[in-house]
Formats: sequence, structure tokens, C-alpha cells
Amino acid sequence: MTDINTLTTEMGNPDWIHNWTKGGLDFFCEIKKIKSGYVWLSQSPISAKEFAALNMPDEFRKLAFGRSAHDEAYFRRSPDAEKDSPLETIDIDGRTFARVARPGKLDPNYKDVVVLEVNKYHIVKFLKGRIIEILDPGNGRYMVPNTTEALGFAGNKSIFERKLPDDWKIKEVTLKEDWVVEIPCPASVCFFKSGHGFHGPIDLPF
Repeated sequence: MTDINTLTTEMGNPDWIHNWTKGGLDFFCEIKKIKSGYVWLSQSPISAKEFAALNMPDEFRKLAFGRSAHDEAYFRRSPDAEKDSPLETIDIDGRTFARVARPGKLDPNYKDVVVLEVNKYHIVKFLKGRIIEILDPGNGRYMVPNTTEALGFAGNKSIFERKLPDDWKIKEVTLKEDWVVEIPCPASVCFFKSGHGFHGPIDLPF
């Protein structure tokens, strides 16, 4: 688990504890407030069994469960906040969740991948030496990994293969140094049935 004392000011304010997603390449979950549509992220890792047993208030529903692709992550503010500030949080069944995103409309032009716009202020870090996938959707810009796998409530991996649209490509990059990436807001986010997720768009520095 990421030690709060190692969090760097190059990404964000270390005093805003709940703006940091602590736990590195572990499993996290998201829940959604039904009326507002806001997405809330667990602020510490959670197992599939714990997620299945999570006792939800009536105004929320379980949304997603998967493994983070980032070694560290930070949110500058909750969506629709006027300025960078501590995230809005809520405690549910003994766990802290932070309001991190507001999904937009789905792009109807894709069959085997979900593509949507998301209002979020997200900064992520990949550590030196890692081999990561870069998604090229064929529009001159790129997307970095968000999730690497998703599990069902019983802990079963997805049975689906990752199918790329015809003009999309994946390439692997070995990082020669730590890489901090700020995802633009609004972000373009995609999720494959295999459980892989990417977000961007960004320009590559290499």
C-alpha cells in the first residue's frame, strides 16, 4: 500500500488525504449515486468478496470492481467543484468513498468497447521500469491504462477477449523513468469486455 509520506507534491497536495488513491496496483470499487449520477471511488483496496457483501444505502448502487493500472493516483477536485480542493467523501459500511467522476453520454459508434466522456480531474503515476500498454485510437492522440482486469462478485475473471476496433492499436512501452500523467477534463474513457480500461486523450512525451 502506498505510504502517505511518500506521496509527491508533483502530483498533488499531500495534506488532502482522500484525494489520493492509496494501494497501487490493487483492486478498488466504484459506486454510483442513482439520482445525481456521480461516481464514488473506494479510497482503499477491497476484495471481490468484500465488494459483494457491501451494504449499500438506497440512494447508491454498485457500479464497478477492478484492478488499478496506476502505481499512484490523485484527484485534484470532485467533479463540478469550482477549484482544486479536498474531495467530497462519504462512509459506507465502514469504508470511505470519494466523489471522483461524473460520466457523460456513451459513444454509440462502438460495439466491443464502451467509450464515454467523463468529468474528472485525475493525475496518475506509472513507476520506472514498468511495461505499460498505450492505446492508439487512430486520431493522433493516445490513452493510458486505467484498469487491467475486472472481476465478478465471486472473483471470476472476465471470459471475454479484448477486441479492438479496426483502426485502433495497442503498443507496449517500457518506462525509463517515473511517468506522471494528467488526464484532461473532460476525459475520454473506454472499457473493454475483457476488463481492460484506458483514459486520455494525451500526447506522448516519448
